[in-house]
Amino acid sequence: MEVNSFVSPPPSVSLPGIHLQHGFRFRRGQQAFLEKLAAALQRGEMNHLGVFVPGYGKTITALASFVIAHRLGVAQKLVVFVPRGNLRDQYADAGELAQVFRNLGAPSFSFCVADSERVFLKNLDTQIIITTYQYASGEGGNRALQRFCRTAPCMFVFDEVHHLAEDGTWAQQIEHLPHVCSVALSGTPMRSDNKTLFGVPFEVGEDGQQYYRALHEVTMRDAHEEGGILKRVDAHIVDYRIKLVRADTGEEVELSLGMMAEKGATSKEIDTYLARRRLRFHDVYLETLLAPAFEQFRAKRRALRDFLIQSGRAARGGFRNHQMLVIAMSNRHAAAILDYIERHFPDYIATRIGQDLPAAVCEERLEGFRQGRIDVMVQVDMIGEGTDIKPISVIVKADLVRALSKTMQQVFRGMRYYDGFPEEANRCDIYAANDSDVVHVLEWISAEEQLGVKLRQKRQATPPAAPPAPTERSAWELKEVQGRRMQSHSLELFPGQAPGQGMLQVRRRPQVVDVNEQEKRLRKECAELATELAFILQVEIREVHARAKQRLTKGQDQLSIRELTQKRAWLQRCLRARRFV
Repeated sequence: MEVNSFVSPPPSVSLPGIHLQHGFRFRRGQQAFLEKLAAALQRGEMNHLGVFVPGYGKTITALASFVIAHRLGVAQKLVVFVPRGNLRDQYADAGELAQVFRNLGAPSFSFCVADSERVFLKNLDTQIIITTYQYASGEGGNRALQRFCRTAPCMFVFDEVHHLAEDGTWAQQIEHLPHVCSVALSGTPMRSDNKTLFGVPFEVGEDGQQYYRALHEVTMRDAHEEGGILKRVDAHIVDYRIKLVRADTGEEVELSLGMMAEKGATSKEIDTYLARRRLRFHDVYLETLLAPAFEQFRAKRRALRDFLIQSGRAARGGFRNHQMLVIAMSNRHAAAILDYIERHFPDYIATRIGQDLPAAVCEERLEGFRQGRIDVMVQVDMIGEGTDIKPISVIVKADLVRALSKTMQQVFRGMRYYDGFPEEANRCDIYAANDSDVVHVLEWISAEEQLGVKLRQKRQATPPAAPPAPTERSAWELKEVQGRRMQSHSLELFPGQAPGQGMLQVRRRPQVVDVNEQEKRLRKECAELATELAFILQVEIREVHARAKQRLTKGQDQLSIRELTQKRAWLQRCLRARRFV
């Protein structure tokens, strides 16, 4: 879960239900979006889109949106939809959730992950449900969520909404779920197939095309202007010369990939040719693309290590160095690239993940990459949204993806600012071949960065406004201040008593309640109490559970948290009475 590093000025507009604490401040774009959201909800406008670059804090924005809707009486419950399990688990981190709500000054909320119907359906008073699009669109999950959403007015958050095409299977099933308002979030609210996104407001332009209408948008330029959010970018485009020989005449022709594109060959034709000739597997192709990337990678790691040694930070240990991500076009291509890296760059720890490998192996390797134990990761598309590995600062794009939205998501994997690096090390180098159409995308990214940085430098160069002059001047002026001996006094409400004695002890309700964990804990307590009671009464343990089932009319696996609490209290009373009561 993203923690804000950019501290905005104190908000000029109060947000319903939010009372920032512990020095927490929203980023500028977050504050602007939430102010607009509060005003729109009060006007009765219920469906909105927020566009934020990765690393800007969409999770915090989503949760703060619910706090506002809850305070305004618009929604009593929240359902968060995400496209991947790792994003679901990020939202469902109890410690992080508690910290966010504590910083927001929000009331206590209960939450549960919905990956099966076993827990949250037994506890329909749960306030926050976190689930995936896949579960919500499945038959059992959709039926369970319909039942949950009918218990109270619900707010929906569609995270990474670009996955949710309006005519897709997911959207068609989620459309049946009742809700009163929604917030859709994305860094790239567009699809390569140009399909309309579900739950996203749009308007039709003069050209007849649909354009999304965001309540607020934080662009790359905005993020670079604020600073501390995105790395700067250096794009390196590699071109190749190909020698073609006519089989019948022996005539030879040399063309670069750039020249092939200029002569009118479409991307698909170039892809077909290169695939047929297996040129993207050729050592010369891989060397031309990978050699400069690894040369830069080596230089960046050496420079960072030297800086950390000189600054004394290396002696303290635990620092992270730069990492590389290689994006291949297929699992076979990824295997070929890894083989080349292991043969030519053996000094680095490199591995790959892919759909052709066991899930447990991929998860173990990905976790090693997250923790910095692996230097280079080769993959196709398994590192996507929600994979927050900020030390990635070299990307080799060797795949065939050219769509703007997908390319942006790939590039963003290496653009998140990392506070553990000095400012000059927060730079991402991207290497791509000239046989792809990503050149224009990379040029645009570079232009946005330069404009944003210029705006930040201009803002930082502007001297702060002088404090206002006093309206009245006193006739008396301070001439001298003398120091006096200082004494320390201990103020005690009840002198002579130990700390805590005679004082009212207040038991605070936890900021968030994880329904899954609470149920597990209650089940364990009930099982231990039942075992103890069976031993004292010298009866079979199944008789204890049978007596409890008679009282509660349900077996233990069907009990809600409230009913498990009742069972625990009954078991405790039986133990005190040393008999069934």
